[in-house]
Amino acid sequence: MKKHMIYLAAVLALASCTLDEKIVSSSVKEEYYQTAEQCVTGLNGCYIPMRTVYANNAYFQVTEAVTDIMYLNQSYQRNSTLEVSPLAPQFGSTMWTQGYLGVMRSNAMAAAITKAPLDDQEKLPLLAEANILRAFYYYFLTCNFGDVPYYLEEVTDANNARIAQLGRMPASRIRNEMIDSLTHYLVDLKALPLKRTYDVSNDIQNRMGASMGLMLAGKMAMWEERWETAKLVFGMLEDIYGNGAGNPAGALARYPLTDIPFGVRCCPESIWEVSNYQQDYGLSLTGTLASICTPARSSNFVEGDAEEETAQDVSDIFNGVSIPELGSNARTQSPVRPTNRFWKTLMNDPTLDKRCSAYDLVGNPVESAGNLAWGWMGYDPADTLRAEPSFKVFTACKDASGFPTKAPYLGNKFWCFGMQSNLDHNNYKIYRFAGVLLNLAEVHLQLGDMAKSCEYLNEVRARAGLKPLDPARFTTETLMSEIQDECARELFGEFQRKHDLVRWGIWYEV
Repeated sequence: MKKHMIYLAAVLALASCTLDEKIVSSSVKEEYYQTAEQCVTGLNGCYIPMRTVYANNAYFQVTEAVTDIMYLNQSYQRNSTLEVSPLAPQFGSTMWTQGYLGVMRSNAMAAAITKAPLDDQEKLPLLAEANILRAFYYYFLTCNFGDVPYYLEEVTDANNARIAQLGRMPASRIRNEMIDSLTHYLVDLKALPLKRTYDVSNDIQNRMGASMGLMLAGKMAMWEERWETAKLVFGMLEDIYGNGAGNPAGALARYPLTDIPFGVRCCPESIWEVSNYQQDYGLSLTGTLASICTPARSSNFVEGDAEEETAQDVSDIFNGVSIPELGSNARTQSPVRPTNRFWKTLMNDPTLDKRCSAYDLVGNPVESAGNLAWGWMGYDPADTLRAEPSFKVFTACKDASGFPTKAPYLGNKFWCFGMQSNLDHNNYKIYRFAGVLLNLAEVHLQLGDMAKSCEYLNEVRARAGLKPLDPARFTTETLMSEIQDECARELFGEFQRKHDLVRWGIWYEV
């Protein structure tokens, strides 16, 4: 009987292979994008390539760990040791591929929205969003690769071969065209409401609105030294986030430093965050950045059931300090560290600059962004009772008096509490309003107004607890250097440092 059943099953399997099945999509592109809701679903797909780039810690290495403020000196991490070449592009290959995937999708959606049977009131905001997305990807590509192929049309069977053979266009021309496109939609047509990105947030899906478009236009205008254009669009962001254009005093007062850590999602100051998300036994969008920004975790294996032959690592000890909130399921790699220039010179007084650490040198909590961490409020690994936490200095970073003598770790700005394996669910902050103020400090300096430049610079310094600077003390060159250093302190680790150094023409020097 058993043999007959096997034979019958084989016959049915063969018969199933002969069925004339044809799977047809329930919709095709030419017929699908007919409503605003359907166009939004297409725009959603345009955001996916940027997640592929930013959620991988390699891009953090490309933009931050090869600069004057961070390093990751591990031979196997070739993106951070500049062992990149055309034959071995490393993460550069992913950046190129995903950048152009974003361009292709944005172009396709701009074409689909243009053809959609929508009235102008519905169509204009969708077109503006498609153009902001396209500008983002071209800004990303030109920042990382310089001159790149450039096209705005939808890829079809008819033009695919031609587009694939396009040569490189000057990055300057690309940026200027993107600036003009963004200002057309956002300044001239006012296609999107002028509001903060995260005034309305559902914590899962975030969309690029007018604030992001204005930020991109301003950043590209700075590359092209279109200082008046940069002043205009950044001034519009001041109207949205601050006290109005040209009025920096107190503009950051409503935005606490404690919102800056990546674990604080969709904070009001943010102009753009790349979102991760995690629910227990539910939706999970995660990255791997925290795994290279957290103090090295000790291993402490406890044998499981002998019959199951399992073992569980239950250690919550991070470089000699037991930190329960980081959890016992985190997996860390060799961590990124601040350079001597950053922690010894730019952050040379850890008791003063509030962006330095969440705790001062004796363990008092600081209302800070936690850029760096010499220690943490935790437990001695031998303290099994854990009655009350106390400030513990990481073992490699203190002298006899407890003062730091070696490079600290990156701070809780980058840590992910409750991280599972190497997957963190933080949001990665890319642009914030503080960056707008620092950009305006540079813009006004380039326009010859040193006093106004210092006003913007001092507003950022004031929130960090630093004393204001007197413009009479500076020349144009020394004030520019001070702005560059303040960008390092304030925007530490926010995926911009290398791009800024290249734009300033000092990356090779530093």
